[in-house]
Amino acid sequence: MNLLADSALKATLVLALAWIATLALRRASADLRHRVWLAAIFSTGILPAALRIAPSALPASARIIVSSSSAVAAPAAFHFHWVIAMIGAVWVAGMLAVLARLAIGLIAVARLTPFSNRVQTPLTWGVFRPAIILPVYMRDWTGEQLDSVMRHEEAHIDRHDWLWQTLARAVAAVFWFHPLVWLADAALRREAEQAADDRVVADGAAPFDYAEQLLSIARHVHSTTPVPVVAMVRRPNLEARVRDILDSTRNRSRSGIAARIAIVLIAAALLAPLAAIGQDDKVHRVGEPGMTPPFVVSKVEPQYTHEAKEEKIQGTVVMRMVIDQNGRAQDIEIVRSLDEGLDQSAVDAVSEWQFGPAKKDGKPVRCLATIEVNFRLN
Repeated sequence: MNLLADSALKATLVLALAWIATLALRRASADLRHRVWLAAIFSTGILPAALRIAPSALPASARIIVSSSSAVAAPAAFHFHWVIAMIGAVWVAGMLAVLARLAIGLIAVARLTPFSNRVQTPLTWGVFRPAIILPVYMRDWTGEQLDSVMRHEEAHIDRHDWLWQTLARAVAAVFWFHPLVWLADAALRREAEQAADDRVVADGAAPFDYAEQLLSIARHVHSTTPVPVVAMVRRPNLEARVRDILDSTRNRSRSGIAARIAIVLIAAALLAPLAAIGQDDKVHRVGEPGMTPPFVVSKVEPQYTHEAKEEKIQGTVVMRMVIDQNGRAQDIEIVRSLDEGLDQSAVDAVSEWQFGPAKKDGKPVRCLATIEVNFRLN
């Protein structure tokens, strides 16, 4: 949960910077702003992985001893463990709820026919075989009336908007508790619609006629559109879209390859130091000023091997390791061996232990620890 909390905190900075950037680019094209949001959302999505692969080292340092003679943690740690477990359960439940809604929507959309009475606005979905779904009332439209609609939907397909929006929703599922992630998801969809509008107008559609078409479609929209689709009309953004369509000074250009590369490079340049912020790579020593040692939150008891029981082997396995900022054991090595099978059993068990991480001046840090695993036969 520390990793998720750290990722969410840093995602706040990423998304806030994207918001500032898009405000500064308000006179630029929607396509360019869309790519800024896309970079921000996917930077948010890979933050947990970027934080997880922070470099590690194992310098010589002072040691601490944590005994494994009991399977029950201290009362304070026990309660802390259950608090963390409940928070984790709530997070998993929220993530599964978002993903379930996405999956249910996909199943429903997959059953739609090219003309459907179950949709109220044109929409598109799919990657390898993208489909355009039109509402049944459009059967009476002329070819000229349908032309702008089809060009709008084909623009979404060409831009791969359904893929980007679906992946963005997956990121939102992981960070479902973060309001800025949902605002970014909405902004991504809004800019995608305006970018598709810009393509239609730039390709020669009369702005006033095209705006009238959007309003005509909007009169048929009386309910929400399934989540996993790119819908041509969603009421919340309609007024702004009509205003932009009629704005003859609007920048309707597509972002060039140089601008796209620049956005990716800027995102990478931001992500690398951001992942390193707060990631103290030094392995600290107990006894340093301001240091508090790690403590055991929950244990998995090591198991006796059959061979060790038969030979009545008893004793202590001593291991040295680093307890990271997330309270997990890393770089485990045997300092004093007891038996090959029991050594491995001890390593396997401690790998599953959850620790309260060491802290320096109140901030979680990596700390070297020595753990004794005692094997005793009754």
